[in-house]
Amino acid sequence: MPHQSPSNTLRCTFEGTERQMNIPLECVVHQTSKTPKQVIFALHGFGDNARNFADLASELVLPDTLWIVLQAPEALPFQADGAQWYELFGNPHPQLRSSYEKVRNTMETVQAQLGIPWSKCLMFGFSQGAFVSLYSAIMLPHDLAGVVALSGYLGQSHKLRLPHEGRKKLPVFLAHGLNDQVVFPAQHFETLDILQHLGFTKVTAKTYKGVAHSLCAEELFDIKSFIGELT
Repeated sequence: MPHQSPSNTLRCTFEGTERQMNIPLECVVHQTSKTPKQVIFALHGFGDNARNFADLASELVLPDTLWIVLQAPEALPFQADGAQWYELFGNPHPQLRSSYEKVRNTMETVQAQLGIPWSKCLMFGFSQGAFVSLYSAIMLPHDLAGVVALSGYLGQSHKLRLPHEGRKKLPVFLAHGLNDQVVFPAQHFETLDILQHLGFTKVTAKTYKGVAHSLCAEELFDIKSFIGELT
């Protein structure tokens, strides 16, 4: 069943009750239970959109999960249905910071409305969305269950500010195809080095031979295993 177009009105079923709220970012909702036990905030890559990225939620089939697939706020000048979290050419930090604030406000609105613990909330991103997911999960004043960063990287490390020492225990899953010619594998290893330098102690890093800027069956299995161990 195809997903609906992104909307600022979030409609979901939580604890068996229909819920509706307005949020700062447009989103697509996908849920595998009327009584979800975890919420995943998913961020698509450059040029993609929330509706397309929600297909991955259908493919992973995680039980008792509410997926909130967020749409990037910046439109592309050359593609009507795609979006970006920040411009690729030029200084990314102003738009990255703006996107982070919008992601944070969206997450806080959802958490407050649903009352689900932050320890049951995850971030999940691909490519450019992986950068924003990692950045957000590190900077947020709330302790999340974990973050999944696929085919992405972590830049602007000199601007990162951990809210407290306990943040170093955040579970992180980094995955990357070794044939990726969009975000090079070297950026994956640099990201791993940055996290280790910052003192993160629960980082799972996996690479996949023959995989380009995409996912493979082994990677999907590893993602499900990682998230399953968190919950």
